[in-house]
Amino acid sequence: MKLRKASVLGGTTLICLIVIIVVILYNFLGPGAKDIKAAKNFMTKLYSIDAINTEQNLESIKYERSRILNSQNELVHRSIVTQSFGIDLDKNNNVIGFAKKEIQANTTKINLQNARTLAEGYLKNVYDGEVVLKSANDNEGVKSLPYYSFIYTRQENGYPFYFDEIKLNINKENGFLDGYSNSTMHRECKEPVINISEQEAENIALEDFQKFNKEATVRKELYLVYADNRIDKDASQIYEVCYLVTIDGKNDKDANVVWKIFVSSENGNILNVLKDGAEKEVVAK
Repeated sequence: MKLRKASVLGGTTLICLIVIIVVILYNFLGPGAKDIKAAKNFMTKLYSIDAINTEQNLESIKYERSRILNSQNELVHRSIVTQSFGIDLDKNNNVIGFAKKEIQANTTKINLQNARTLAEGYLKNVYDGEVVLKSANDNEGVKSLPYYSFIYTRQENGYPFYFDEIKLNINKENGFLDGYSNSTMHRECKEPVINISEQEAENIALEDFQKFNKEATVRKELYLVYADNRIDKDASQIYEVCYLVTIDGKNDKDANVVWKIFVSSENGNILNVLKDGAEKEVVAK
């Protein structure tokens, strides 16, 4: 009798362990894993708004994890691939990148303005936040591309976030979304405090520039933007409103230089300096 009870108990325990293992494999490695779910949900949303070609049955799409080798985007934590697309996720499984695997040359049937309308329609469905257009590129030139590129910047309280960008590539022939990338960090931002005038900000930036350079000329365009302190590594990472002052001049070797200096509108501290196009190398952290 005791042996039978022991056998029943052992069998029940074994079944429970198998069920637990199956659940763990499903939720963490299989189709129920959070990263796979996030990729599926994103694809479902793109299908629902006709942002991509929907000829393939949504349920037949297979998702696989892809190894990340030497990614230039430090935000990318994991990549999921399907037969036709790649999807990048951050550590919280937010979609921060999407791209068509093969982009073939095509015929331009959609103009830039219509493509922008499509881009903003797609963006409203995949990103929940206020944005402002930073640039639009028809990608015509030496390396002509089959899509238009639109770069948007996150915006809060009417001020753009200089380092946070959202890029959409719109196919010139069919208007579908060929690519999407999102470097917004969703960090906390302070309420705008404007204690410093434009002239004061210019003087502060100019003084800093002239410590290392000469023949300084401040450009007329002066912008208020959100940025964080990238000079003092121990400072709070909360975004605050700054004046963006651009100065042209020459260094000690008489080479032309351009500095973009971010001056806090609250206290006049310099939070960041971009030298000679260094913003192209900035990676959000």
